[in-house]
Order: sequence, then structure tokens, then C-alpha cells
Amino acid sequence: MMQLRSFSKTLVSGRSRVRLANLVVLAIASLLAFLSIALVAALQRRVATNRDAEVKLERVLTQFNAYQGLPYDADPGQGGSSQDVRRSMRTVEQRIERTLVGLRRDSSLAELADVSAPLSANFATNEEVRVLIARQEQAASDVVSAAAERSQAEVTRVLEVAADRYETRAAAALLQATLGSAGAIVALLAAFALYYRRSTRARLIGEALAGENERLLAATQLQAMTDSLTRLGNRRALMSDLTAQLVDASAEMPLMLALFDLDGFKQYNDTFGHPAGDALLRRLADRLAITVEGIGSAYRLGGDEFCVLASVPSGDGEAIARLAAAALCEDGSAFDVQSSFGFAFVPNEANSSEAALKLADQRMYALKAAGDRSAARQSTDVLLRVLDERGRGLGEHSGGVARLARLTARALGLEGHEVERVRLAAELHDVGKTAIPDAILSKPTELSEDEWAFMRRHTLIGERIVLAAPSLAHTAVLVRASHERVDGTGYPDQLRGDDIPLGAQIIAVCDAYDAMVRDRPYARAMSAPDARTELRRCSGSQFDTKVVAAFEAIVESVEPSDATVGASHRGG
Repeated sequence: MMQLRSFSKTLVSGRSRVRLANLVVLAIASLLAFLSIALVAALQRRVATNRDAEVKLERVLTQFNAYQGLPYDADPGQGGSSQDVRRSMRTVEQRIERTLVGLRRDSSLAELADVSAPLSANFATNEEVRVLIARQEQAASDVVSAAAERSQAEVTRVLEVAADRYETRAAAALLQATLGSAGAIVALLAAFALYYRRSTRARLIGEALAGENERLLAATQLQAMTDSLTRLGNRRALMSDLTAQLVDASAEMPLMLALFDLDGFKQYNDTFGHPAGDALLRRLADRLAITVEGIGSAYRLGGDEFCVLASVPSGDGEAIARLAAAALCEDGSAFDVQSSFGFAFVPNEANSSEAALKLADQRMYALKAAGDRSAARQSTDVLLRVLDERGRGLGEHSGGVARLARLTARALGLEGHEVERVRLAAELHDVGKTAIPDAILSKPTELSEDEWAFMRRHTLIGERIVLAAPSLAHTAVLVRASHERVDGTGYPDQLRGDDIPLGAQIIAVCDAYDAMVRDRPYARAMSAPDARTELRRCSGSQFDTKVVAAFEAIVESVEPSDATVGASHRGG
């Protein structure tokens, strides 16, 4: 199978390389096309620019030549107005100058710079002619007119040379554009010819390998749906089968989805090693497949999780799930591997594969948690027995605090599992006092500072004790914080306000109340109303106000015999 996978990867890699090479060729061809278009467009702009400049120069020459006759319109003998002529001449001069300035800005022709001096001289000379004509000084005007004609000839010569240069530039740019277009067309044809050749080659290679690739694909798909260790279907196979069978599922013949999780497998693996763990998984998988053969299909979802999918009447579902769970159990002299399970029916209890998986998973872990809770109960009973043996009413006090804490947690709206956690932590909150000497616990007078320092260690000791039992570890943080105060003066961490876990705040209130209504070595029991008054007095400083309010709402429902016991103990 590894060879098939390797060959399939080689085929896919080869085809990818060919495809990549074709894409590179296509990209190069596209780039050449873009560059060619850009080049031709630039050359065409040069042609247009030069031709436009040539046209502008011809227009300037026409305006300039017409300008030469304007001064003679100032002759008063012919009804001319010297000022009107002056304005007309100035208008033409400005128009010519603006055109030349624009051309000089867009072009590097030296001729455009050379025309400035003779042009200015011509304008000045014609102005003199206008003045002399207006005065009717004919002889003087003839002399100046000769100078104007000479400057006119020089300007005309320079502008004609510049126009010829523009024409030459336009012709050269047009030739370059033509050659560039031809070169671009040739390059594009070559590039697309190469692309076509390589594409054709790639297509032929693909057709030649298609049959082999399909065979390899089928093999890899089969492998992808199978767990390599147990040869059962894997999670992908489960989801595929589940989706396909949902179509035919009905209320009369629903589809049962059962999930299984091995209990004790990790310890088995740690004790005997992974090879032995793999062998155990194979044995259990074989037994599971045999058990459900003809009824449904078995799957391994990974690790120590298995699944069974079967179309059965809903009344038979639990029996089949228990048979499957039994097949997944094995024990010996040094190990015991069991199986927790949960199941769901589609469409009776869930209308989708995701919902069925979620429901079965929740039920499986609820069953597993019930087993964990049994271990927690056993550990708690052992510790409470130690407290009872210690005497001084510690065990009875812990039970009273636990009852009150459970009721208060419920009144505050905590969820069921959190209520149970608070109750269990309340039972264990004084377990650290088993390490406190009797001389301190039973002292009939106030404790000294050194004795109080020793007493305050009991929450840390209690935390270490419950952490030693994995089934109780989730209560450790509540045990540690059960003597913190909301004003930050509690112990051991001086936590303040909401930094104190809510469960620990509940335990603190219930612990204080139960301690006050019991006889203590250093004080007689208070009445229940007086104890509640003391709680209210300390609300906001020692205790959380909302916890005190919830506690007061429920404490009246607790019988006096439940809350007040004559045995004494030392709080703290």
C-alpha cells in the first residue's frame, strides 16, 4: 500500500509540475502581450505627439505670417485705429508665445529655444512699424519694415526646421511602432505555440496515466476508510455510512449510533507497553466485529474509542449496545479494561448525524462520569471517616456545611455538576485539620498568634490531601479558598471579591453559620436568628452579599436538628 501511495504521489507530482510549467509559459506569454501592447501604445503616443507638434508649428507659421501685415492697418489715412491694431497684434503675439511655450515644455528641440530671440525682435520691430504708420512717417516705417522682414525670415526658417524635425520624429516613431507590433506578434505566436505544444503533451501524459491513477485512487480511498491497526472502518467511513443510512432510517426502524470508550486502557498501556496495548485493541476490535456481524457495522474512531452503527428496533438498541460493550472488555490478574458507552437513535432522538454523535457522546461521558463519581464518593467517605475518628465533631460539622452549601448553590442557579462539586468540597473543606494538633483544635481559649498561624495552614494541607485523589482533584481550589474574605484579609492567598471562586464563597458562609450554631471549645452555640444577624453584619466585608442573601432565603427551610448539633469543634 505504501508503494501505491508513493506512486500516486509521484503521478500527482509529475502532473503538477507539467501544469505549473504550462502556467509559467502562459504567464510569460501574457506578460509579453502586455509589454508589447504597452510598447506599441507608447510609440503610437510618440507619433501622435510629434504630429500634433508639427501641426501646431504650421499653425504658428500661418499666424506669424498674417501678423506681419497687422501694423499697416494702423494707417489713419485708411481709417485705421492704432489702438485696435495694437490689441490685435498683442492677441496674436500671446497666442504664438503660449503655443511655443507648450511645445518647448513637451519637447527637447533646440530650434524652439533658438526662435525666442528673433521672434521677440520681430514683435518689437512690428510695434515700431505700427507707431510710425500711425504717425504717417512713411520713410521711417520703410526702414523699420526692412528689419522686420529680416527677423521674419529668421523666425520662419527656425520654425520650418523645427517642423521638419517633428515630422522626422513622427516617421521614426511610426516605423518603430510598426516593427514593435510585428515583433510582438511573432513573440506571442511563438509563446502560444510553445504553450499549445506543452499543453498537448500534458494532455497525452494525463490520458496515458489516467487508468493507473484511477486504480491507485481506488486503493487509497479504501485505505482512507480503514483503521490501519484494527482493520475496522475509521471515522471517515463512519460519517460516510451514517450519511448514507440516514436516508432509510425511520421511527419504526431507526438507526442506532453507539459510542464506546475504554476504561482502564491507559493504565494497561502504561503497565504493559504500547505493543501490548495495540495487541489488546486488535483483540477487542475483532470481538466487536464478530459480535455485531449481521446486525450492524463496527468502527474505530481513534485511540480507545469505538462505534457501532446498526438499523434495529429501538427496543433492542440498549441490549445490542451492552453486548458490544461486553465485547470491548478484558481483564486479567493485573489489569481490568472495561467499556463505557452511550447511544442515540435517528430520527427518534436526533435528526442529523452531528446531533446523534453529540447525544451519544454526552450519554457515554455521563456514564463514565458516574463511574468517576463513585471513585470520588469512596475517597470522600475515607477522608470523612478520618475526620470522625479525629473527633471533636469535625465529621458532623462537614456534613452540615455540605447540606447547606448544596442548597445555597442551587438557590444561586449553579448547574447540577457545579452544585455537586461545591457540596463535595464543602464536605472536605476541613480535611486539613486532621494534621492540626488536639491542643490547638480543642483549646478552650483564644489561640495565640503562633497557634493561629499553624491553624491557617489547614486549607493548604487540605488542598494537598484532595489533590492526591484524582477523583477529588476538581475540589482542591475550593478547599484552598474556603477561608478567603471578600475584603482581601482572608487566608491563605488574601484573594479579594470576585477573585474568590463562587463555590468557596458559598462554603465560607455555610461554614461560619454551622460553626456559630454549634457549641465550640471557646464559645456557646448561638441561636439561628443571631447567627443570621452576624452573617448580615459581616456581609460585604467577610462574606459576599449575594451569597448571604441566597443563604438566608434557604436556611429557614433547614430543620433545627439539621443545623444545630451539640458536639463542639474549633472553626477557623
